[in-house]
Amino acid sequence: MTEHHGYLDRFSINSGFVIAEGWANNADPRVLYESMELDGIWKRVVRPDVWAVFGEDSASWGFRLCAVLPDGNLDHSLFSIRFSNGLSLANPCATFNSAGDIRFNDMRTSFMADVSRDGGRMLEIGSRDRSGSSYRSWFPGIDEFVGLDVTAGPGVDVVGDAHHMSRCLSGKFDFAFSIAVFEHLLMPWKVALELNSVLKMGGRALIISHAGWPLHEEPWDFFRFSKESWSGLFNVHTGFRLVDSQYQYPARIVPDYAADPHMAVMSQGLTYLLSGCVVEKVGEPQVEWSAEASEVYNLGYSHA
Repeated sequence: MTEHHGYLDRFSINSGFVIAEGWANNADPRVLYESMELDGIWKRVVRPDVWAVFGEDSASWGFRLCAVLPDGNLDHSLFSIRFSNGLSLANPCATFNSAGDIRFNDMRTSFMADVSRDGGRMLEIGSRDRSGSSYRSWFPGIDEFVGLDVTAGPGVDVVGDAHHMSRCLSGKFDFAFSIAVFEHLLMPWKVALELNSVLKMGGRALIISHAGWPLHEEPWDFFRFSKESWSGLFNVHTGFRLVDSQYQYPARIVPDYAADPHMAVMSQGLTYLLSGCVVEKVGEPQVEWSAEASEVYNLGYSHA
């Protein structure tokens, strides 16, 4: 019926319930955990935009199902979707990938392939291993890896503020990357200029941050980035070419307060948890930003 695994368009596990949406022509859906059918309610969803293609009967194809979970500590790989016509989809959490996820992974894989092919010096901005998430293994063929972080710790080679990284780093780098750091930068435009100053001409960088995410690491949580926003940081004025930008992990925002009619339908809109870009240094910056970030805000990051 659709390009997404036949019948399934969405499968979301939330706090206390699971939501599944898709298409099922005369084939009622059920959500199972192991061999247990979950307590669920579902309804047909009228989708008028499909009528013109498949006729009015197609309005009955769409479904939306909400099933109650028995508890919160469940193995996500044990879910399945079953239809009354015999079709079954095991482990939809693992098998369902949006087109955006695929493009995002292609962007990251292409960057990793460039690094593997060319080698050289790699800089990681925000390298401290706080939660078991070290990314050095992504780049096994690199000649030299330098991890920069504002706080000393595992994975940190140089302690320094990314807003002024050129003061504490020596030499130029062929590549750079940063994972879930730019949302914690008070002046990311200043960091873009600093990144330009430590990259070689033609050097590339992979930057990944959040398009949507709960507040975290407060009070040092400053920004969220759409994939379009990266062109505001990395452009000819800051000395870069934006090679690619993509989203990963589609998500929904569900407000606690939904009495306002605009909030009541907010969960119907799509957002993403991550966005990222690959950029290339193509010249020297045409602008400057000399402000001392620490004079504007206390950047004494103290989370362990």
